[in-house]
Amino acid sequence: MIVPSMTVKEIHKEVFDDLKTLRNKLDELRSDFRRIVLKCNCYPITKSYDYKTREKQNLFIIQFTALKRSAWKKPVISIYGIYLRPEGRYAVISSLDINITTIYPPHFFKRYRERILKDESISNEDIIRHYFKNDWGFTGVVVNEKFESVYHYFENDNKDETVSFVGATNQGYCFGEKQGNVNIIKTIISDDMLFENQKSIFYELRTAFQDANKKRYGMTV
Repeated sequence: MIVPSMTVKEIHKEVFDDLKTLRNKLDELRSDFRRIVLKCNCYPITKSYDYKTREKQNLFIIQFTALKRSAWKKPVISIYGIYLRPEGRYAVISSLDINITTIYPPHFFKRYRERILKDESISNEDIIRHYFKNDWGFTGVVVNEKFESVYHYFENDNKDETVSFVGATNQGYCFGEKQGNVNIIKTIISDDMLFENQKSIFYELRTAFQDANKKRYGMTV
């Protein structure tokens, strides 16, 4: 179980070890999702399943998406965990194939609520679920002085914090810090928050994200 005393390195190991136990569960859920897709007449369709691992009792949300009917054979699958620390709820995603874990702290979801959803009625946990239901990954680059100045403009209460990368997503632009094989996503801003002279430095990043998703999924997101 992820506990407050764990370092990001320990969380990385905990999640990686636990994800390896999900193979049988994924096969079971894949079969259930197949039935849902074949009965559906409207696409894309997404179905999420909550699963608490038996041994370590970590909560994972396993999300299947079919972009079209034939995609029941090869749905898009994403798995993220939710855990609680004194400062609030975190989300965590690990990519087994590239040995990277990405952590989303409560401050990120606070900004997501304020800047993207603009809705105070949704619970903190539902904010997390909403984000990942609508998430299609991100395309990132190393931060330069121009990107960093944008970060500090919108996060002026955190002037001493550093960021090492920025990523374009279908919901905005995320800034984060790399700590070894763990990425900490610190905040998010929307396109409409940017001034005209700031938009140009994000243009190539947005285009790269759209091209990557069109190649991967055959769609623009």
